[in-house]
Amino acid sequence: MDILDVIFWLFYIVLIYFSVCLVLIFVENIDKKQKKAKFSKWPSVSVIIPAHNEEENISQTIESVLNLDYPKNKLEVIVVNDGSTDRTGDVIKKFKKKGVIIINQENKGKGAALNTGLKRCKGEFVACLDADSVVEPSTLKEMIVHFTDKNIAAVTPLMKVKNPESMLQKIQWLEYIFYFFVKKLLGAINSINITPGPFSIYRKKALLKVGGFDEKSIVEDQEIAYRLQKYHYKIVQSEDGSVFTNAPKSFKELYKQRSRWFRGTMITLYKYKYMMFNKNYGDFGIYQLPSITFGLISIPFVLLFFVVYTLLSMIDSLRQWYLVNFSINFNALTIENLKANIVNYFFSIDYGKIFVMIAFFSISFLFMKKAHDITKDRIKLGSLIPMFLFFFVYYIILSFIWLGSLIELLIGRRRKW
Repeated sequence: MDILDVIFWLFYIVLIYFSVCLVLIFVENIDKKQKKAKFSKWPSVSVIIPAHNEEENISQTIESVLNLDYPKNKLEVIVVNDGSTDRTGDVIKKFKKKGVIIINQENKGKGAALNTGLKRCKGEFVACLDADSVVEPSTLKEMIVHFTDKNIAAVTPLMKVKNPESMLQKIQWLEYIFYFFVKKLLGAINSINITPGPFSIYRKKALLKVGGFDEKSIVEDQEIAYRLQKYHYKIVQSEDGSVFTNAPKSFKELYKQRSRWFRGTMITLYKYKYMMFNKNYGDFGIYQLPSITFGLISIPFVLLFFVVYTLLSMIDSLRQWYLVNFSINFNALTIENLKANIVNYFFSIDYGKIFVMIAFFSISFLFMKKAHDITKDRIKLGSLIPMFLFFFVYYIILSFIWLGSLIELLIGRRRKW
């Protein structure tokens, strides 16, 4: 066994450990339904929409909030125009007569825009909505009822890709659905590590107590989740209440988005490193943070395995074909030779590695199927190609993006919004 095999097995042993833990959480909670009670009267909610250069999307976003099936006297809508240089300011003016509060400020970043809205809002609960996202009319009522549990500080939405058209967006649709289910499982052990920008709802008292959003963070929605976990607040993933958000159409847009996410994750992990393996922070410290860290550390090995087991293997096969001038000696293709080649092929297969990979992808497909069941989305024939690409190609692409993100982090390149 060479060093690469040792690395492979160490990698997959840890991977299977984290996967089996999720399966055990799944089995333990398979029959449990989310507890929802009803308020005697609907609480007041403030929706904060931070916007920077969103002239194409902001109108649809505000309209979706105004169309929420929620008592209008209990709903406050605040749009914070964070130094937009396009027509965002002109577009949002027309909503002032509909009762929308508009705040214009110099460009300070998304975290600062959210804090500006937080200082102004009057609601008992605060919903934050990205300016490129829309909510369904029933979403707020379906999510807010979780807060009848006084221990819950935040509820995250069922997030989906808005109008997926390109193959890349269809893959991301599956990604969002898949990770919705993973977050649901993590919620069962109070280990959710991100409250997404598209319509996560917070208990205002809890948000103020932990100090509001980090204005220096490039992933303020992730950083605030870590901070809520630090103060032992509970975060829940809602099974109901959909929000639709724009997803990158091109690889250039995907790189820009995921590069910020990756770098922000690394910075946030380092900031809260003292919570790692710390039993004082429950499963979040013992399981979730090590899991996230392993996910980041494993990316170079994913690239290594891809290069060695796929690229180099293909290059070697092409080289051998080139040496024989891409010709096939059909006269040598006898039944005996064919049988011998088949026997040699099956004896050369590393069945241990194949078993591990089949086990991992079986667990992943099980989660994907359950996610579709909960969200009432059917796995259609047209989903098979995006699903294949999601499981077998997409993570290779994300691994290369991670590599670029690491380089950007090391050279100190900054991104905003």
